[in-house]
Amino acid sequence: MQISQAKSILLQQQSEWSRILGENEERQSYIKYGIILTVVSHLATFIGSAFLANSLFGAFSFGISYFAALEAVQLVLAIATLYFIPQILGTLAPSFGGQNNSMNATKLYVFTMTPVWIGSMLGIIPVIGWLGMIAGGIYGIMLFWQHVSEAMSVPEDKKAVYVIVSIVVIGVLMAVISWIATSIATAMFVPSVLGRHLF
Repeated sequence: MQISQAKSILLQQQSEWSRILGENEERQSYIKYGIILTVVSHLATFIGSAFLANSLFGAFSFGISYFAALEAVQLVLAIATLYFIPQILGTLAPSFGGQNNSMNATKLYVFTMTPVWIGSMLGIIPVIGWLGMIAGGIYGIMLFWQHVSEAMSVPEDKKAVYVIVSIVVIGVLMAVISWIATSIATAMFVPSVLGRHLF
């Protein structure tokens, strides 16, 4: 899967999905595609967060190292999700009348996450970037809904519940990732910053 396909997913998603679903590429090709977009989106978010903190508080009150650590931990965990979230989607499918097809689950996940990653890249623009993230998330959910039956063979009468459960699971995992990253970055840098100001 090529990075150039991201544009087609955004603008010609139906024809692009049909092409991707019929591809015979190795699973790692889709994961590599996801890794590249994940890295770029986190880099953009880091730049935007650091700039916003500097504008609001001056001289990077928590230090640029804090934001670097935060995004680094989130990045590592986000890359890990490219391997285990498709497995979860595949494992859930039979409970809703679908098939446990790990390859199609991987295709579906990177396909529907593409607008999320692209939207996150707008995080390089402080404040306004959040609109891109929200829009990307909404579009990603729409793509998941539209193509999940074809990818995972989930019948229409159980599609809604499967989609809701999948979104909740993914949302919880993303929230946990954010919490872990924030906790680690805070533990590493905030005490030292507070110490310099208090003592």
